[in-house]
Amino acid sequence: MENNKNIINGNCWVAYFDILGFRYIVKSFPLEFVREEYKKALREIEKYNVICKSKFFSDTFIFYTENDSQDSYRRIRAASTIFFREIFLRNKTPKFPMRGCLHVGQFYADEEDGIFFGPALIDAYDGAEGQNWIGFVLSKKAREKSEAYESAGSKLNNEQWFLEYEVPYKKEPKRLLTYMMNTLDENDDAIKRHQDGLWSALQEMESTARLMFLKENGIKIICEKCPKYRKISTKYQNTRKFLLYAYPALK
Repeated sequence: MENNKNIINGNCWVAYFDILGFRYIVKSFPLEFVREEYKKALREIEKYNVICKSKFFSDTFIFYTENDSQDSYRRIRAASTIFFREIFLRNKTPKFPMRGCLHVGQFYADEEDGIFFGPALIDAYDGAEGQNWIGFVLSKKAREKSEAYESAGSKLNNEQWFLEYEVPYKKEPKRLLTYMMNTLDENDDAIKRHQDGLWSALQEMESTARLMFLKENGIKIICEKCPKYRKISTKYQNTRKFLLYAYPALK
């Protein structure tokens, strides 16, 4: 592992996120506003004292660690899930629908010169960009690595955070561990409020996506009959199915 002068070169955990419909957001809102909303989401992570490296550019966010240890996994899992949940549940417009993937593998980061590349980043990118919904998953390799640590005696409690699910991908579904966006609160009322909040957030996200699409393409378009829009609406339909699967009480 090379780690001199802010250079990381070795096996690391890498989480990749991208925002759906970002071009519409940029055209509709001041850049300064979008930038500040990014920063607010990242500050939420700091509230939990989670130490994890991160970079963002345009519609892309990456979190990464200096190695592939179990401690690094705990940190990037916490940072990634907090980040995704906060973005999903934020109560402001514009909504930032995201998809993400946590992977592990060879990664190179030269923070001083802004150089980031490696198979882990490429695979995390593919694992996120290929999803046909709004969600955050562990790649097969990341799951195997974390479960190997558990087999060796570590307790990582993935079951508290992730649910195995047939994740919709553009080519074909993949059975992966998927972040549930759950609350660890044991109060029944708090749990119900949280689940209702997830459903409401998704509805608002879809409404915003529809409005932005109409603004971009003309208000005379009937969205339901437009193939381009159907591709967008399918992502929300798939996400609703997951929420209903994870939280049957929403039905």
